[in-house]
Amino acid sequence: MNVKYFMFALLALMLTMACSGNKKSDANGAGGDSLATAKDSVQLYVEEEDKTDYSKFVEKPVRVDTTVGDWEIHARQFYNGRKFTEGNDIYADYAVKFNIFKARKPVFKNYKVDSKALAGSGYMDGFSLSLAEYFEITPTTVYVGFGYCEPETDNCVEYILALGGDGSVRKYEASLCSADGDMDGYVNDVYWFFSLYVNELSQASPNADAIKQVLNRYCTKAFAKQLQSQKLKNNLLLASPQFDYRWLRSLAVYSMDMQTKTCVVSYTKTDGTEVYRRLKMQLKPGHEYQYYIAGVMDADKSDVVGDEDEEETVEGFCSH
Repeated sequence: MNVKYFMFALLALMLTMACSGNKKSDANGAGGDSLATAKDSVQLYVEEEDKTDYSKFVEKPVRVDTTVGDWEIHARQFYNGRKFTEGNDIYADYAVKFNIFKARKPVFKNYKVDSKALAGSGYMDGFSLSLAEYFEITPTTVYVGFGYCEPETDNCVEYILALGGDGSVRKYEASLCSADGDMDGYVNDVYWFFSLYVNELSQASPNADAIKQVLNRYCTKAFAKQLQSQKLKNNLLLASPQFDYRWLRSLAVYSMDMQTKTCVVSYTKTDGTEVYRRLKMQLKPGHEYQYYIAGVMDADKSDVVGDEDEEETVEGFCSH
């Protein structure tokens, strides 16, 4: 099986993609009426006409329209002039435009994101930006997943964009693969958990309901309860006097020890200090490969040093 196809299928399964094509849906799968008709007939979002002929491109643009709680979200991929060819195929490196309202007030209006903005120094010609059709949405933030890939290959990077209700924008990087080369669903879940949990704790006024939602999504009930009252300062999970969300740029998730059902994560502080933590993992009821995070223990660098010759690495998704 083509590795790229397998990994996108795996990512789609993990994210349980809920929106497709032009269908209006609830990004958390709960189903809901459009906020545009909730209290009055004033339409919050009017889509701009797009006259681009998309039939010439191999991949067609994605659009998402969804309402969750007091959020109304509209995301559109669109052609902004960047294209490239592979053989006889023409690919568009689509940009994405967001129109997001909260409590019927605009938060992001025609906010544009493209591959150069997300990839930064990692931008490469011949790569294209894909938009995940499932968003993680909390009372404070809309979390959007992006893939940045070379077509017809497994050479990809994954990004998480956090669009805050206060108009703030933060970028995090995720991966489908461990730092030592294993592909497994729990790795991506750990990256997303750290990104969402730290982002919620980093709000000017952290929202207890939003934090609880993230914890319940990724952790066992007992561990979620244990972390619920934690702050960025002296956090049990993060093991730092005052964690800085920017340290997540160095986050690494290592392969699980299948005997102990634990995996090590690490990050590097601004002063160069490396911090290691060992996560206890617990299988989700009824699943063979999906895990909750069940606890945390101390760890150090010696816990991740192994024989690299024994690691089977898949280029692209597992390159760091």
